[in-house]
Amino acid sequence: MMVLFSFCSLGQIQGESVSVNITSFGLYTEGGSSTLLLGTVYVAIVALLSALLSLLGIFMFKNTRLQKRICLLAIVLVLAACGSEWVAVYGAEIAGSTGPSWSAVVCAPFIAIIALIAAFRFIKSDEKKLAGYDRLR
Repeated sequence: MMVLFSFCSLGQIQGESVSVNITSFGLYTEGGSSTLLLGTVYVAIVALLSALLSLLGIFMFKNTRLQKRICLLAIVLVLAACGSEWVAVYGAEIAGSTGPSWSAVVCAPFIAIIALIAAFRFIKSDEKKLAGYDRLR
């Protein structure tokens, strides 16, 4: 979901004389020549890093403590990417705009957070089951 958030258009801002496309890489004017108004490459880097950590956490099944830490760090990075994009969009001053019109891709980080919280809970559940099996030996 965070890769989708990184590479798809997140929405548009209609101004008096310009239309702006919102992506995680920046705010670009639309039309014949798209120029960069505000660069937000750091949002894309944080979003891709959270996606990479989430994928890495899947393969750390032998070390559940590290897997839980990676999961928590990925949650923090997803929240940081969302917050940074929100600050960048609402901090940009575009003459005559009433605000952004968001696309459905904006829901991707919320789905990612729900999945990461579920993963964290299932990792804790697995730890409890493994501790129970060790007690039975």
